[in-house]
Amino acid sequence: MSSKENEKSLDPNSYLLWSPEPGHNVNVGPEQAPFVLPQIPLPVHPAALDEGDPSADEIGQGVYDYLRQFPDCPHNVAYAELLRDAYPHFLSDLGAQILMLDHKEVDSYYIRRKITYMKILALLDGNNPGLLQRLGIEYYNLSQMFAEFGECRQHLIKSMAYFHRILKLQSDNLAVLNYLAEIDYLFGDYPVAIGRWQHVIANLENGPARQALTEKVEMLTAEGTPEYPLIDDYEQIGFAMECYGRGEIAEAATALDIIEERGKFTAAFPCPEFYYLLGMCRSKNGEQGGAFEALEKSLDLDPDYTLALEAKNRILEEGRA
Repeated sequence: MSSKENEKSLDPNSYLLWSPEPGHNVNVGPEQAPFVLPQIPLPVHPAALDEGDPSADEIGQGVYDYLRQFPDCPHNVAYAELLRDAYPHFLSDLGAQILMLDHKEVDSYYIRRKITYMKILALLDGNNPGLLQRLGIEYYNLSQMFAEFGECRQHLIKSMAYFHRILKLQSDNLAVLNYLAEIDYLFGDYPVAIGRWQHVIANLENGPARQALTEKVEMLTAEGTPEYPLIDDYEQIGFAMECYGRGEIAEAATALDIIEERGKFTAAFPCPEFYYLLGMCRSKNGEQGGAFEALEKSLDLDPDYTLALEAKNRILEEGRA
């Protein structure tokens, strides 16, 4: 079984909560120094209790594995402190894992893992602006991944929470203000987004970044109050993906057709995956001409998009994607 499959198979029932007696200590580290365990339930793997109390190593491994699965669990801060004080090698391993994931292919699974590991470190250093900023950015990046559109709103809310924590520490952090403005824009709060971007522009040197933001502010100012927030389109795409997965092709196609007709999402975020999904829906509905057109648009945006190219070729060869 791969490590990816193994992690997915774990759940709270894979652990038992063991409560040490008051004053129970274990010997930890290379010097086997005595350490008094906290008086809280500690998660351990069931096999650790086969012969009585778990060993020091089994306690550390259980807490580490559990926290990587459930970083928002009860006693999470105490568990992180236990690792820091008695099992620091596990925190070193977390750091190494984060560095490794930084070099992985961009994929929502790996971003989620990275977020989990950074959240554990943040339990011990909750006022570290660099760590908080990375968490906010990773949640924002997750929200912009096509496969995550169904949970886009939740990801953005979490991203905002981390960014607002940073502003309490660094009120003039331009990168954070820019991300918050982008989130305000997605939620349709143009006045707040414009105000944040104007502040960023005022503190940028002349150059492409300042020019791009200036043009965006001018566009939003001219547009005025939006008819609907862009995040609605994200969520509708997420709904369409769910329908497609359930075989409800007509419902999926209708949702995507509406988004394409309105044109707001496709203009703001050219997305080859959107047109590929639209093409597949149309093909399964017997609309091969419309499917071919959608797949062509997908390939215009990404000529190397293999799925769209294969679907287009199937229409040419077999009459359907």
